[in-house]
Amino acid sequence: MIRGPVSLVIVGSIALVMFLLVSLGPRAFEDFLPESAMAFLEGQTMLSAFGDPTSARGGSPEDMLSDGPDGLEARGPIAALAGNRPVLIADVLKGHETRIDRDIPAEVTTIRPISGCKPTPPTQEALVGHVTAGSSGLETALLTYGDRVLADAVQVFVNSYRQTGSGTVSAQTELAYEAYDVAVTETARPVYLVLLNFHGHQIWNIHLAEGARVERVVLLGGEQAGVANLDPVVPVEVLPAEALAACGLAPAYPLNPGHRFFEVLTSGPESYRKEAEVKYAAMQEAILAWNTWFRDTFGVSAEEIRAGFDEGMVSVVGPVPGEAGPLAVYAPIRGARIRTTQDTYFEIRGQGEAVNSFAGRVKAIATSFAFGDLAYLRQGVSF
Repeated sequence: MIRGPVSLVIVGSIALVMFLLVSLGPRAFEDFLPESAMAFLEGQTMLSAFGDPTSARGGSPEDMLSDGPDGLEARGPIAALAGNRPVLIADVLKGHETRIDRDIPAEVTTIRPISGCKPTPPTQEALVGHVTAGSSGLETALLTYGDRVLADAVQVFVNSYRQTGSGTVSAQTELAYEAYDVAVTETARPVYLVLLNFHGHQIWNIHLAEGARVERVVLLGGEQAGVANLDPVVPVEVLPAEALAACGLAPAYPLNPGHRFFEVLTSGPESYRKEAEVKYAAMQEAILAWNTWFRDTFGVSAEEIRAGFDEGMVSVVGPVPGEAGPLAVYAPIRGARIRTTQDTYFEIRGQGEAVNSFAGRVKAIATSFAFGDLAYLRQGVSF
C-alpha cells in the first residue's frame, strides 16, 4: 500500500543527491562519506569533465582544445606547449594530481616584490620558458587577505545577524591561492621561467624531468604569487599586477580566432563594429608594447613562446619527451616548500586556532563592534 510513496521518496533522494553533485561537486558530501568514497566521486567527476586519460590516447589533443568565445579552453586532459599547442598531460607529466584542496605544505616562507621594472635577465645559454595562467580550478588550502576584505565580510555578517539573529562566515574562493602546474622537460639547457598570472592569488607548482635545471623564476601579474617545489637556491623575483601598472606595463596577447570579439568585429551592428575596430587597434598597440618590453627584458617574444590556455591546469616548458625521453615527475603541494608573497593575513585551512581563521577574525571584529555582545546588533529589530 505504501510502495508508491516510498518510491517517490527514493526517486526524490536520488534527484537531490544528483543535484548536489552537479551544483556543488563531490565535496558537498565530505562530512558524510569516507575519504575513499570521496576519491571515487571526485575521480568520476574528473572523468566526466576531462575524459578518461587512458581512452583519450586514441583521440587527438587538438580535439580537446576548445577555440571558444571566452578563449582557448582545455576540454580534456591536455597541457599547453609553447605556441599554445596542445599535448596530453600523460605524455609530459607523470602522476598528475588534481585533488589538492586539503594538501598541507611543509614550509611556507614570505618573499617580497622586487623594486624597479626590470627583472634580472636570463643567461645567454638559458632557455626562456613563458607560461600564462587563466583559471585552473586547482584551489589550494592556502588563503591570504587584507583588512579591506575583512571589513567587507564583517559588514555582510553584521547585516545578516541584524536581520536574522545568526550569521555565517565562509572564506571566499578568491582568497585562496590557486595552483597551476608547470612541467619542465628541457634537460639540455638551464631553464629561465617567466610565469604570468592574470588574476588573484597563484601558486606555481614546478615539476621537473630528471636532469632539468631551473636558473631563475620571474613571477608577473596577479595580486599574490608564489612557487612550490622549487630548489631553495633558485632565485625568485616578483612583479605583481600593481607593480607592472606602476611601470606602465600591461600584459596583452592576441585573442584566439573563435573569440566573441571577432564575431562583433566582422558581423555585429555597425555601431558595435566601429567601436570594436577602435578597440582592436588599441589592442594591437598594447600587444606590441608588451612584446617590446618582454623582448628587451628576456630576449624573446612573449607571444611566440607563450604556453597557457585561458582555461587549463598544466603548461610545458621544453619538448614532448616521447618514448625515449624522461617525463616531468609530479611534485605534490602536500609536504612541499612554498615561497610566496602574502597580504596582511595568511592562513592554511584546518591549521591553527579557529580564532585566527578568516571566520574567527570576522566574528571577533563584529563582536567588538557590538560592544562584546552580538545581541546588541538586534536592538530595535522587530520580531
